Amino acid sequence: MAWKILSALAAVCLAGSAFFAWKNQERLKNERAREEYTQKNLVSVQEHKKAAEEAKTKHTGDLAEATKEIEKIKAEVTDTAAKAQEKEQELAQVRTNLEGVAKVVKELQAKIDEAGDITKLMATIKDLTNKKKEAEGALANQNQRFASAQENVKGLLDGVKSAEEREARGRKGIVEPDFTASVSRSFNEWGFVVLSKGNGGGVFANADLEVKRGKEVIGKLKVRNVEQSTSVADIVKGSLAEGASIRPGDLVVAAPQAQPAAKPAAGGAATTAPATPSAPSAPAADPFGAPPAGGMAPAASDPFGAPPAAAPPAGGMAPAASDPFGAPAAPAAAGAGTPAAPSTADPFGAAPPAK
Repeated sequence: MAWKILSALAAVCLAGSAFFAWKNQERLKNERAREEYTQKNLVSVQEHKKAAEEAKTKHTGDLAEATKEIEKIKAEVTDTAAKAQEKEQELAQVRTNLEGVAKVVKELQAKIDEAGDITKLMATIKDLTNKKKEAEGALANQNQRFASAQENVKGLLDGVKSAEEREARGRKGIVEPDFTASVSRSFNEWGFVVLSKGNGGGVFANADLEVKRGKEVIGKLKVRNVEQSTSVADIVKGSLAEGASIRPGDLVVAAPQAQPAAKPAAGGAATTAPATPSAPSAPAADPFGAPPAGGMAPAASDPFGAPPAAAPPAGGMAPAASDPFGAPAAPAAAGAGTPAAPSTADPFGAAPPAK
């Protein structure tokens, strides 16, 4: 009887051992499957890290090229400004010559009234009038060239400003306020998403973005890696509601930038100083010779800093450089002061750069 009981206990123990062995086999199989899945994920993460490093290298190269382009544009602006200054000096010389011719014509007209040989004086006046027309034509040509050069300078300045703004936004990681993109792929379990735009679409590294579904903001992103047409952004921790997730197709917009708070005045609340009228300040000097806003430069001022033409001595001859025809200058009126320098203001604009 005892041996039957012992046999039954042995059978029960054997069955329990077989059951635990079977359970251990299942656990071992599951552990091996998990190990294989982990190895695959490790390879994928390493490939992603390599791609991110390549994207970073490419972005650094693009930034260096943009910097070189800015330096080149600045050099072109400087060269154009120097050429515009030369044309302005030539224009001032032509104006001086034209004023000298006009004075000669006026003097001859006065002599006609006093002289008797009208035929000879008329011939002289005709010759001087033709020369005056030639000088006026040269002046008009210089005005047109000066206007074209001023437009070129303005275009170059606008290009420099635009390039500097793009570079500043790239350094700070700030996208345009009206930037929009969409989520191409989402990996909520890994904490990142793939966007449908890259640096070609206005995305910068470290840019702050928001994810919208309809009119509601469901989460925030921080751009990590940027390529030409795609980019990778991390999901900001704590920005997603519990149980929510980012899905492909969600709208991505620029995050609003925080405005710096106004500092209060010393002693407590901020105060506003009463506005007091002040004398208008002199306009800042423009290194490229642009006229001041609201009108042309004063007649006696030269935006390029060229000295005004010297006035001819009272009662003497005009300088050789100011009168190409060698006509005597009008004598100074008794008691009159030194004549004002001729106007160098240009009513037409800047001359084009020399090719």
